[in-house]
Amino acid sequence: MDADFVWTFPMFESLQLPFFASRLHTARVHLTAAKTRSKGALARFAADAGDDASTDADDLRNHGSGTGDLGLEFGSWLLGSDHWRERKDTPFAMLALVGTTLPFGSYHRDAAVSAGNNTIAFHAQLGAHWRPWSGGFVDLGVGERIFLKNQDPAFGGLHPANQGNELFWDVNFTQRVHQGLYVGTFATGRKGEKNSYERPRFAPNPPAPPTTVPASDNYPTPGVYDDNGTSLLTAGLSASYFLTQRLQLGLHFAKPLSGKSGEFDLPYTNRQPAACNPGATGCTTTAGDTVHVDGLGSARSYASERFMLTLNYNFGLGDTYTCTGCKRP
Repeated sequence: MDADFVWTFPMFESLQLPFFASRLHTARVHLTAAKTRSKGALARFAADAGDDASTDADDLRNHGSGTGDLGLEFGSWLLGSDHWRERKDTPFAMLALVGTTLPFGSYHRDAAVSAGNNTIAFHAQLGAHWRPWSGGFVDLGVGERIFLKNQDPAFGGLHPANQGNELFWDVNFTQRVHQGLYVGTFATGRKGEKNSYERPRFAPNPPAPPTTVPASDNYPTPGVYDDNGTSLLTAGLSASYFLTQRLQLGLHFAKPLSGKSGEFDLPYTNRQPAACNPGATGCTTTAGDTVHVDGLGSARSYASERFMLTLNYNFGLGDTYTCTGCKRP
């Protein structure tokens, strides 16, 4: 569930500051909540790992539900908002945005997937709106997002400690087909640079240790491992209808066209006898097998079709502050 609160307002009108006073600005607060659960092999591994002390994976869980991270955004119209008090029509507009995502969401270091991401992100975006003809609307957006380090990567370090920067874009075409009824098509894309994983502590698909006497076991070789980045391209259809002048109901369908999740090779080290301390007298270590591991969390690109139901309400125009005795245009 996502909730966005968006404000549009002037700034410094009475001071007549250059750039700011002559145009409109916007601010946004983004709130989320999610019920998450892993299935299949990951869920079975989380359930079974606590029975095997050698995995260093006790107390794993297959869900991390709760509130999501907090998104904050501020922007100014570069074009299309001057003389906004008198303007009745805006065939073209351009908007510049900057924002941050704060890690206030629920994050469980022992869960394969959580509602929150445990890292701060910053982004900048440029958007454009164009009305080529009556009832037709085109929206374009492009931006970049950067991430700070995740100090506590989840699920044994299979979440990236350092998520790669992301380029993202979207395009949307909408046409009014009847009074209050709009249909459209859209596409979105993102491409993330390589993700880094620090000292993974286990893998859901570990190699079998060699059969020796005394018994041996194995563990992931300590190190920093990189994947080849992530990507996702989607396309979709949408329809929306104004139930009232201010209330709009929408249904949207998105289908992934292509994508890539983060994957990396994780080498193991064998030790004999089992559970001995590497480097200690009598503890022998040798290079073991290597397994191919899927990154989790922000390294995943989900190939699922999805539906979204949206509800938008416009509170209308009004002044935030009441100014007694002020002369307003």
